[in-house]
Amino acid sequence: MITKNRVIAALVGLVLILDVMACSGTQKEKATEERQQDNYSAEIAAASTGFARLSDSQQVPAFDYSQERQTLIDIETIRASGTHGTAYATTLGGELLWWCPTVGSPVPSTYMLTPSQAYVDIPADGTTAKFPVDQGETTGVYQGESAATWTLCLDAGGNIFAKYEEANVGWTSGVVNNLPADKRARVDEITFEFTLPEDAG
Repeated sequence: MITKNRVIAALVGLVLILDVMACSGTQKEKATEERQQDNYSAEIAAASTGFARLSDSQQVPAFDYSQERQTLIDIETIRASGTHGTAYATTLGGELLWWCPTVGSPVPSTYMLTPSQAYVDIPADGTTAKFPVDQGETTGVYQGESAATWTLCLDAGGNIFAKYEEANVGWTSGVVNNLPADKRARVDEITFEFTLPEDAG
């Protein structure tokens, strides 16, 4: 006959066994986590050591001169100084639409003289956070999104006229003589006198 005391003892024993099993499972989980953390730390250390060795043996170069940087400086100078060149418009298939000698390089139609945004600090919002604005070009304009351009073309007498084009427009900083005469952009009458660099002083 099972007595009440034996039932209580059996229940206590079962609880103790389950508790030991739970502790054992928790200890195994902790051990697994510790191994994973050790492995992760070892990988980080190995990567750091490898990077340090590569940094010592293959250092990032430092140059006294960069042709890429100089090219950008020269291109900015060409754009700002109005260097004469040759512009040509083509279709997507590469067919020549027109060409002309130019004053300066073609200008995207959405360049602006004033910014469309500004750094703004919202008053009374409790922060000093400012919202960013578009950065202006060193040539004194702000860029927009457009595939169209304005080009200052020269007629045979050296007079300037503007041409707006939404097709592809290329430009060469020099005189190109082998372009077909019948494709040269022309006007019958000059209706506006453009400002040249020597006039802008």
